[in-house]
Amino acid sequence: MSQSNSIVLNVRKFVNDLFDRKSTIAALYHNFDHTLDVVASVKEIAKALNIHQEKTEVIVIAAWFHDTGYLFSPVEHEERSVKIATDFLRKEGYSAAKIKEVVGCIRATKVPQRPKSLIQKVMADADLLSLGKKDSIEKGELLRTEIENLSGKPMSEKQWIKQSIKFFQGHHYHTTYAIMYYSENREKNLRMLQQRLDKLETKRKKAKAETTKVNAPKKKR
Repeated sequence: MSQSNSIVLNVRKFVNDLFDRKSTIAALYHNFDHTLDVVASVKEIAKALNIHQEKTEVIVIAAWFHDTGYLFSPVEHEERSVKIATDFLRKEGYSAAKIKEVVGCIRATKVPQRPKSLIQKVMADADLLSLGKKDSIEKGELLRTEIENLSGKPMSEKQWIKQSIKFFQGHHYHTTYAIMYYSENREKNLRMLQQRLDKLETKRKKAKAETTKVNAPKKKR
């Protein structure tokens, strides 16, 4: 087994074990399945862009670690993920130069995303590639429930949809591959959210009109 394959396997085992120990029922979205999806997306984009194997290794490692900090707190979880990754990779004898690249990729996932290098752009796009997939809105509901679980406060459908629309509108892909193959479907998902919001607004206005009609004072004869 090559050193490259060995480090990636060791990283996967470490992250898998960490999720097994620390993951809670509250984490319906930021769970190990999400990490698996992001790792797969990194490989998909890196292959399409013909990124060198050594650089792909760096992004894949970053993908494995990028949400580990979330297991401890959603607040500034990227920096917590950076520390977890750095501590582990140093113990594994990973080079300082590559660790620095891994750290840059993890930080590139922080919203609003501001990736600089190509590998950071790949990581940023992989983390949010789901916005351009058919099950995006469905998975978004998992995130909504997760936020409710962690905050202990319910979120209305209207509030969630408006928040989702704002997020979609503030996002754009960075790599030519994601732009070409996922932007169109992301726009479709955005339109679907807007349509849901419009229906809620129409329903609310109709209910308000009916209430006003019922409560209106009757004319004297």
